[in-house]
Amino acid sequence: MSGTGPARPYQRRPGRPPDRAADPQRAVSELSGLIRYLASQLVERPDAIQIRSRRRGRAVIIRLSVAPDQLGKVIGREGRIARAMRTLLSITAIRYGVHASLTIDDQIEPEQQPATEA
Repeated sequence: MSGTGPARPYQRRPGRPPDRAADPQRAVSELSGLIRYLASQLVERPDAIQIRSRRRGRAVIIRLSVAPDQLGKVIGREGRIARAMRTLLSITAIRYGVHASLTIDDQIEPEQQPATEA
């Protein structure tokens, strides 16, 4: 017994509050970059990844498209990798004061080429 008095109940220190005044476009960019980085570490052809993002109010919707033969690597056994990616995305989104969702598919859209005249 040190005699310092009665023990105080544990009080959680407040964490860093989300920066709600941050630029929403920056949130979209950062969250898309996170998903691009994670996916590129999983697939054999990182250049074949397509990411499309959009914002609706305080929600960020990210769509990740990979080649059909790479889909299993991004989703993982029983969806564990996809679930982990969504968890990281959600945690990161909180820092920007937004909600985020991730959709994963194998619908790679061809790059839009400018029309050439013959």
